[in-house]
Amino acid sequence: MSRSATQRQAGGSDGFTLVEMLAVLVILALTASAAVPLLSRGAGSVSLDAAASEIASALRATREAAILQNRAMTLRIDVDRRSFGSEVVPPRAFATGLQAKLTYAAATRTGAAEGGVRFFPDGSSTGGDLSLELNGRRQRLCVEWLTGTVRMAGTC
Repeated sequence: MSRSATQRQAGGSDGFTLVEMLAVLVILALTASAAVPLLSRGAGSVSLDAAASEIASALRATREAAILQNRAMTLRIDVDRRSFGSEVVPPRAFATGLQAKLTYAAATRTGAAEGGVRFFPDGSSTGGDLSLELNGRRQRLCVEWLTGTVRMAGTC
């Protein structure tokens, strides 16, 4: 038997050296530091999509209520206060950090930074679009004036 084999049998242990353990920890730290920015960017993307979907749902609910109740209804959007609501949609706030820009018909303007989209009993609307931006990513909501259809798109 060789000397090293005898030492192992006599109580020596096979394991990792301190240098090997430190190398593994450095590799894990580098991997984690590279992954954190990617994960935070993904969370912002989900937050933007959720906010756009929530506002689109509010627009659709207001349109449906205008048709069902046979009267005009407006979803009001306040860009400065970062909120929106209508007679059928309780007031809600935009997601934190979200920037909004609203283009709408002058007839629905109620303040310097407040306006909205009015829906009529036949389903049509005053039209308009809302641009939402979060962390450099943009999402647009378009409301067609003739049909009142709400859609998410890159451009309106």
